[in-house]
Amino acid sequence: MNYLDSNLIIYAILDETDTGDWARGLLERVQNEEMPACTSFLTFDETFYKVNKVKGTEVALKNLEAFLSMPNMRFFDVNDAVIWRALEIIREYRILPRDAIHAATAFIMGAETIFSEDRDFDRMKGLKRKWKE
Repeated sequence: MNYLDSNLIIYAILDETDTGDWARGLLERVQNEEMPACTSFLTFDETFYKVNKVKGTEVALKNLEAFLSMPNMRFFDVNDAVIWRALEIIREYRILPRDAIHAATAFIMGAETIFSEDRDFDRMKGLKRKWKE
């Protein structure tokens, strides 16, 4: 399983460079069922906030609806199990809560790889970070 951090989705929506092309290509692989993926519902919040700020509500709504409807994409609730695991991760790695929630969700969902620009995930045992292959 592959975990998609919100920055990947944000790049796919907003970035017009090769990084955005790469992110869109990755999402296309998920949509075409070539690559299983999961994320936290926290990703919805983070992505909507950024896209809304840069491009407005209508663009954010359109893109997030498409993301939520994507086949082969699994979304996981931010529930008490995730928060308790996030707290453990914060203690161990001294990272910010939102990153800890993403990591906790990835671990609970059985993801071995996280697609993220955030290098904080490089230190986590059991989770391999990938960015722009």
